[in-house]
Amino acid sequence: MKFITIAAILGLALSFSASAHISLKQSTPQNSAMLMQSPEQLTLTFSGEVQLAKVLLSDAANKQVDFNFKPSAKANSNFSWPLPKLEQGNYTVKWIALGGDGHKMSGNFDFMLHSSDAHSKMKNMSAPHKQHNH
Repeated sequence: MKFITIAAILGLALSFSASAHISLKQSTPQNSAMLMQSPEQLTLTFSGEVQLAKVLLSDAANKQVDFNFKPSAKANSNFSWPLPKLEQGNYTVKWIALGGDGHKMSGNFDFMLHSSDAHSKMKNMSAPHKQHNH
């Protein structure tokens, strides 16, 4: 009986420990990414299964971008949504998730979208430099 109690306590402690260490493993776009084109989708990959309660995408003016996120009771580790075409600027993704034990987690990351015109201008500005072998 004593062995079963100890095993149950250890099992419970390990499950809490595993749930507490779930984190956002990867995102697309990546944190601090500088993109030249509007990303086609938003992808969040966690180190374990979570239930996503909220995901917000907002621009620098804190205006939310609707990308049809709907919370789900189904736990998963990979989530993906198609994005509308984004204008150049800075964006923030904020998320709230629940681990298997009901532990609430949250995080955010940013990315920047440059215009393709800005990229073309930068290329043209560097062309005379190459011609003079500086």
